[in-house]
Amino acid sequence: MAEPGPPDGRFLVSEIYKTIQGESSLVGYPTIFVRLYTCNLRCVWCDSMHAVEGGRYEEMSVADTVRRVGDLAGAGIDHVCWTGGEPLLQWRSMAQAIDALPPNFVHSVETDGEVPIEPLSVALPRRREGGHVRFIMDVKCPGSGMRAKLAFENLKLLRPEDEVKFVIADRADYEFSRDVLQDHAIPARTILFSPAMPAHKVNQGLDPAQLAAWILEDRLPVRLQIQVHKVIWPGVDRGI
Repeated sequence: MAEPGPPDGRFLVSEIYKTIQGESSLVGYPTIFVRLYTCNLRCVWCDSMHAVEGGRYEEMSVADTVRRVGDLAGAGIDHVCWTGGEPLLQWRSMAQAIDALPPNFVHSVETDGEVPIEPLSVALPRRREGGHVRFIMDVKCPGSGMRAKLAFENLKLLRPEDEVKFVIADRADYEFSRDVLQDHAIPARTILFSPAMPAHKVNQGLDPAQLAAWILEDRLPVRLQIQVHKVIWPGVDRGI
């Protein structure tokens, strides 16, 4: 499904911008987002289709990307989020960029779970061991229109500082997510349950209050996640 990626040492970039992190346990932190172009999946509720297909993108060198991130971060921001699209399709260039950025930066990598996570970990062992490169990994629920396959192998490779996210569209998705937690040992400490929001092919999302009720009923040790950036900037699709 994804378009061919750039050669090593270069990126296909949808947008790079400064914002407030709206998801994960890092929510609220000023963060530089590097949104890379193209994806291997086509989720029905995708809210970043401009970075998946048909949108504008720019081919950038690793050096130019590092310079842009550094300029936006200045002296005060030390969080970088690599997202997409699917950023791990460009993991080689990402590893070079992360290695060139200051060692104190915390990099979160938002991945759909259906691309191997091990190569980036192997390429950046010190950053991984120090908790400066963290995966925020989806396990695709049936309501996404996609099927979780490789995600179950990737789960085994996560570390305690990593996070696992389930985007939940309905009761069937909730039960799927609950069963995954029961059936798989997950090293990551943080499990995110996020209600699907209206986007792309989804006209009506899941009421967060309903998801909260299910979580409380089953006493699940998970974190209910609402996309805070969409509360701050309602109706804005890019640059948030």
